Amino acid sequence: MKRSFLVLCLALVLSLAFATSAFANFGPHGGYATDTDSCAACHRAHSSFSPINIDTNKTQALIAASGGTLSSADMPNALLVGNAQTIQEFCDACHGDLAPGASTNVQSGRFDAGPSGATGELLGATRTGSAIDAGDTANQVVQYVTQSIFNAPLNGGGFGSIVAGRANQILDTADWTDSSGVTRTYKAVTSAHTMEQTGILWGGGNAVSNMAGFTCTGCHDPHGSSNYRILRDGVNGASNTGSYVGGVPQPAVMSVETNYPNGTGGTDTGWLLHTPGAGQMALYEPNYTSGSSQIMAATLGGNGSLSSWCAGCHTQYNVNSSSYDYGVANEGAVGSQTRHRHPVDIPLTAGDAVLQINAQDSGTIDPRIPLEVNPLLAPARNGLNVGCLTCHFAHGSTALMSGWSNAHLESKVVGLNTIWFPVRDNTMGVSPDKVADPMNAANAPYSDAFTSQPVLAGTSALLRADNRGVCERCHEK
Repeated sequence: MKRSFLVLCLALVLSLAFATSAFANFGPHGGYATDTDSCAACHRAHSSFSPINIDTNKTQALIAASGGTLSSADMPNALLVGNAQTIQEFCDACHGDLAPGASTNVQSGRFDAGPSGATGELLGATRTGSAIDAGDTANQVVQYVTQSIFNAPLNGGGFGSIVAGRANQILDTADWTDSSGVTRTYKAVTSAHTMEQTGILWGGGNAVSNMAGFTCTGCHDPHGSSNYRILRDGVNGASNTGSYVGGVPQPAVMSVETNYPNGTGGTDTGWLLHTPGAGQMALYEPNYTSGSSQIMAATLGGNGSLSSWCAGCHTQYNVNSSSYDYGVANEGAVGSQTRHRHPVDIPLTAGDAVLQINAQDSGTIDPRIPLEVNPLLAPARNGLNVGCLTCHFAHGSTALMSGWSNAHLESKVVGLNTIWFPVRDNTMGVSPDKVADPMNAANAPYSDAFTSQPVLAGTSALLRADNRGVCERCHEK
């Protein structure tokens, strides 16, 4: 009870602090003036009692600089408000369920109660309730203007669940935004980027490797960045994932949202630092619930792409093919194999010469399969690029795997050769994403968001649609 009370107090303190903060990359995250009050939203210089230390990468650098003599007790503390034990717990005080500090609820994967306004709401206006949003979004003052829709799913999905459509599956935007008063339900995620755990980093090198202690700040910089959605600059030591050079932003990921500084309108390219950045944000209107692309295609100025940013950790996906040893724990004898992968950072028209039909030739782009946009060529098909988030959610997915999507590899010796082929089974997900004991919480890759019980082994690989629906929605076979 005491711990819950302290976390609740933390949420209240943060919500009050955000009410007066100047905002840059949005909320209190970045663009700090020389007399900023934003630091107080998260930090206490003399009275912090949270045990969380500073950024892991910086901590590791300090350990190396000390010759390995620093102990955990010597690690610099982040001086965070409240009693949060993990970064995820601290972030969820605003971005979680029943948290008043932000409208982006990444636990339930929806745009809910908070200081950010929905589509059509004006800065300073008082929101009124509706059949859909009454109870958690009514009668609040709009402090930040967005182009979002209340109770609609976030573009990134959710870590614990996602609000579902009437058919209880991920559908198009219209199903979430109608005014019929349909009760929205939630589905537990079937895959997610796991927080505060050590797990397999698929595509990270030429072997099955672990990503230790991954958390919110592994992807996002709470102090702002040059990138869209405060995605970290310099991820995992990669050189093309965003940076500042002499105070000038060199972003890898930009957006086509309203008044985003992407350089196409003769304005600044990327988020400026300090007071100029806050000036940019005064005009910016993010769209957290569009159901379609908000990411700018990597065609202007050579500034990288979201796919190259993801490849900062998933290093194999930045090359055409590479060997990959599945490891004894999964498929053992398969050993090192050359893999081939779907190209990214290409327009739809790039596949016209090799497909049976032109991809999405009808010109009606399925809103459930978001494509990155080249503002100079859109809406033509050659201005719509395929990227990582065309097929995958960033946070978590409720997609279900069945039929041939439930499969593992088996081998058969034919003459002098070993032939590997897929065999259907009753465990969700395609191998090697399987575990030996699906009911062992220590082995299960995720748990039901409501019961905390491990669900079946396997994963839906953060896909945006059941089975391989993401393939059909583009290729229309």
